[in-house]
Amino acid sequence: MYKELILFRNELKNKFIPKYKLIGIVSELLLSKQIFLKNMDIEDFLMEVFGLKFKAYLYRSRTMIVARVTKEIIAMEKDNEYKNKLYKFIQKKIDEIGDEKKEKNQLDGWI
Repeated sequence: MYKELILFRNELKNKFIPKYKLIGIVSELLLSKQIFLKNMDIEDFLMEVFGLKFKAYLYRSRTMIVARVTKEIIAMEKDNEYKNKLYKFIQKKIDEIGDEKKEKNQLDGWI
């Protein structure tokens, strides 16, 4: 997933990003069990990045979440603001995974 996150970050660096790419990136993140271990973790992400809050029943199914978020992305007008927040979230995840890799490599050196 680390390589995909780097690709997503590079796409989000572009000045103009089409909505279909934004939808694809968000969908891939939401469906990833490596990024969000539990469905309830998605709730914090949606609130942080998009300012979206859904009813509790929606968080039981990732596909329902993806469908609702896709609908909201299509309707939204503040593309640049959400793109920047998503970029920061992805950068934070890249840093976390990078730190885990460094820690793991250091432990392997001792063995």
